[in-house]
Amino acid sequence: MNGFAQAAYILPSPTGKSDTITLYINVAQTTDGVQNSGLNARLNAHPDDSVYLWTWAPAGPVAGNGSWNNSSEAMRLTKVSDKLYSIRFLPTDFYGVEATEFFSLGISCLAKMKDGNAYAGEYGGEAKTEDLHVTIIPRLCDDPYCAFPEIGKPDDFLSITYDNGQETNAALQNLGDDECYLFLRVEQSVFTAFNYTTPELASSTPALKMKRVGDSDLFRLTILPSDLFEGIVPEGFDMNLIKYYVLKPGFTYSSTPPYEAYTFQDCD
Repeated sequence: MNGFAQAAYILPSPTGKSDTITLYINVAQTTDGVQNSGLNARLNAHPDDSVYLWTWAPAGPVAGNGSWNNSSEAMRLTKVSDKLYSIRFLPTDFYGVEATEFFSLGISCLAKMKDGNAYAGEYGGEAKTEDLHVTIIPRLCDDPYCAFPEIGKPDDFLSITYDNGQETNAALQNLGDDECYLFLRVEQSVFTAFNYTTPELASSTPALKMKRVGDSDLFRLTILPSDLFEGIVPEGFDMNLIKYYVLKPGFTYSSTPPYEAYTFQDCD
């Protein structure tokens, strides 16, 4: 669904972990807007009234929501156009959370009058919208290797994208469509780890072949780590980390390879 047709959305989307975002709430697209009640009906009668954000996930805002009958001025929304409101912030600062919590929990919020109890019944309900939720879509990075999603578990699909155009090793530059393979290794700890196969065999293993993305310099491999390593790791193995690097047929590193690493989300 196009973000602009939703009751709540953010820009930019996809979103980087350090991006300052703008949260938009379109009251006309809320249930109140469709039913012409609550906050929407109040704004029909009083279009210049101020509207405030009330939010509770990924956490309560650092500045506080205020009280239900007296919202904090820090939560006052900017009117963009008729019934469209916004607020701009850096999520990790605004909510006081790590980027991982922001991406995994998204934003739960609603829009309301400063006094959410005001006019109850007069316009068909409290001066608020229904509860709204915004799912955050992580943006792939601009580095030579990018993993998506930024947060995942071993039983989630993981896409690893490699930009051959940023390759600094001359022997691996200008890879052909059938030359890009990914060596994979999973670790429970530095002392307990398993390779999918040996480096010598990795560049001839179909399951490790990366597919070129269109006509670009990008190559991508999408895996389900828990399934891919089934039968390779023992029962009870705690997959904490997956390491990887690119190879091509006939090429091996003469020294320690330049591993990239992806840490799985700890759900305990």
